[in-house]
Amino acid sequence: MTAFPRDIEHDFDALIELMILVINSRLNMPVEPEMVFLNDIQTLSLKLFKQLCSTKTISTGCVFQSKTGSAYEFIDQGSVSILARASIETFLTLHWLFSGDLELSRFRHRVWQYAGLADRVGHTATTDEGRVKQASAREQQAELLIQLQGSEHFKGYTTKQADQVLKGNWRVGWSWADEAVRAGFHRKYFDNVYSYLCGYSHSNYISAMQIGQAQDLPTQARMSGAGLQISVHIMSHFIHLYASTFSTASDILNTSESRQIATYWHFKSDDMNPIFDRGVSGGA
Repeated sequence: MTAFPRDIEHDFDALIELMILVINSRLNMPVEPEMVFLNDIQTLSLKLFKQLCSTKTISTGCVFQSKTGSAYEFIDQGSVSILARASIETFLTLHWLFSGDLELSRFRHRVWQYAGLADRVGHTATTDEGRVKQASAREQQAELLIQLQGSEHFKGYTTKQADQVLKGNWRVGWSWADEAVRAGFHRKYFDNVYSYLCGYSHSNYISAMQIGQAQDLPTQARMSGAGLQISVHIMSHFIHLYASTFSTASDILNTSESRQIATYWHFKSDDMNPIFDRGVSGGA
């Protein structure tokens, strides 16, 4: 992980307040019927907000009171990392869906929606309510299928890719790393960070070893800092994405006292080239 001479908790607190303001800037704004799909920006933004808040809450530590009377105080750096990874994927989903032109965003939203409905249809319904929801999902899928197949963007898929989309795979032809680069992240930086966080999600050996070695709270807090740091980075990128999409959010960002913090953490690939160039030359 890259070390930054910043007070991470201070920057997190400042940016989460700014994030609230930019998300709320669209509250009660009328949406044209043909633009209703944009409402899912709010849905995903709220999901990201909750993930980030949970990340910060867990990073402050907890005390588990056993019924035997024993108390266990710890910082769960593993869960901090898992939530940080989830935040990355939520942001990149937002970026993939809504960073293109309007028609491309509309098409990608339909692909994403179709895949979600495919998941619902594929589940085993064990209640009457579940079966009713599945029937509704099939109807929605049928409507979306017509819209997808009539799109020029769909025709841009290869036959194999189109088959994957129709099977419910919405991440066709790109990866999280690909989208991260398009969002402005340095490829090596993203690969390093994402791989590190995935290790905790998948319970690999290094993650277990690090948890075993972090026996005291200061060490656990330091280990949690990696997840908190990437969360701040993601938050800044989200704020700028949202501000580039909605003028009301842009006005809030431009007049915010936290604008400098948001700008600092909105570093792009070119800003990180010197760091990785030094790493390469140093290893040679």
